[in-house]
Amino acid sequence: MKKSILYLSVASLLAAACAKAPVTGLNDAAKRSFDAWLQVYYPNAVKSDPGVYVIEDQPGTGVLAADESTNPHVLVDYVVRNQNGTVQETLQEELSKQVGTYDATYYYGPSVWARGSGKLNAGLDAALSTMRAGGFKRFILPGWLQTNSRYNNEEEYLKNVSGTSAIYELRLLEVIPDVKKWETDSVGRYVSRHFPGKSVLDSLKYGFYYFRTEDPSSTKDFPADTTIYINYVGRLLNGLVFDTNIKDSAKYYGLYSATKTYTPSTINWPSSDGKYSDIKMGSSTVIDGFAYALSKMHPHEKGIAVFYSDLGYGTSGSGKTIPAYAPLRFDIEIVDKPR
Repeated sequence: MKKSILYLSVASLLAAACAKAPVTGLNDAAKRSFDAWLQVYYPNAVKSDPGVYVIEDQPGTGVLAADESTNPHVLVDYVVRNQNGTVQETLQEELSKQVGTYDATYYYGPSVWARGSGKLNAGLDAALSTMRAGGFKRFILPGWLQTNSRYNNEEEYLKNVSGTSAIYELRLLEVIPDVKKWETDSVGRYVSRHFPGKSVLDSLKYGFYYFRTEDPSSTKDFPADTTIYINYVGRLLNGLVFDTNIKDSAKYYGLYSATKTYTPSTINWPSSDGKYSDIKMGSSTVIDGFAYALSKMHPHEKGIAVFYSDLGYGTSGSGKTIPAYAPLRFDIEIVDKPR
């Protein structure tokens, strides 16, 4: 009888211990560590919803960024540092040189951010919402706000998201209610500056311009299923050359690679029932604006195509060279088949 009572007492104690065991949350330890670090290094940081800590705020005088439904895109300049102050990311050329991350083939300059769930992380969107164009904000983003998902409050972020905390230095240059119009306006201004006498009235289709710089040897269209050869230089509107198949140009613009063969590129024309978008470089399809420019050209012609990003690399850009929402320029020459 005593043995049974003893077993029952031990079982009761175990059950009580289990009932009192604390439930560990996803970010419990991270939150304690973050709070301790914050208290030591930034005790005067001002917390704003849903948990962004503002260190410095220089208000702008321009348009309020508000939310993504009002201004779905913004133009920004920024620096991202880790909690030790080491630069992790920046589009500032001089700073990149100072910290030893500079690459002559990379794009440096303002960046267009698309806002909203699934596009921009929650902490950045929250920090932007109270900024006006021309303003600067330095703030801390806890790791649990480094997500493109959206939750109702800080507690829900803490339960669902883990990540690495960072310090942002963010300058809001411009708010963009209509990114397509904003971009095509910039292309129009570029055309007016670089092609005297030309304007937005000279576009061949929305956001696309083509200017002949050397007359063709024939005005006959290329036959279907033919193969032609081209030389080209592709660049951003700030002048950064990102691609060329011309050896001397590659060397001049810092793109040369000894492992690459520099020779006129093969362009395969579509069949008689095809469209300009079926034009291929070798076996690969090309971006819409490039294909459309080729479709307007004739033997031995030289020309320049300028077009907005919907006809290029769109909302994602390409690597570290072509940013999102970047208009492009291509200088193209139709040449003879290499011997």
